[in-house]
Amino acid sequence: MKKKSLTRIILFAAVVILLAFLFQQFVIHFSGDGFDKPEEALPKDGDYEWIEGPKSEKEQRYFFLSNGNEFGTVVVKKNFKGWTRGEFISAKLPDSLEENKIASAYSDEKILFGLMNRKGKAEVEVNGKKVVFIELSSLPTNTLELYGVVGYSIWYVNLEEFEETEHFHIKVMDEKGEITSELSF
Repeated sequence: MKKKSLTRIILFAAVVILLAFLFQQFVIHFSGDGFDKPEEALPKDGDYEWIEGPKSEKEQRYFFLSNGNEFGTVVVKKNFKGWTRGEFISAKLPDSLEENKIASAYSDEKILFGLMNRKGKAEVEVNGKKVVFIELSSLPTNTLELYGVVGYSIWYVNLEEFEETEHFHIKVMDEKGEITSELSF
């Protein structure tokens, strides 16, 4: 008799767990606004200048400058309903950056990113991995001047590349491989 009771309890618990999992998947795949194009899912609550970042079939990352003094990133994801906005992170733009120096870094737990006033062929490594650069020079000149980012680049690295994401050591190196700036946190 006890064995039947224990079997029923285990079976009931398994059904509840399965239903919870199915509900979670439903919410993930059918929530959000569901736009046809990734750009349509971007926030419209401010004055944004969008910069395309890395993309895949189901995810598109954008970096942005907004409202005259903010910088950040947002991810839009594709689900069964269409494109919806995902993670969003922003910070105040630095007043000005010294050439080939990293003053700060930001993360949305998927990438580590920041701004740099990159001159020459300076390279950046995070924990020994090279970063990817997106030059802001493709933006209109008046936008670059408004935000004070003439000559700046966005740098980023995917956190999936790292085994340990608790501590980061960022190095900026010039053409000769000499370290010009370091940041640890």
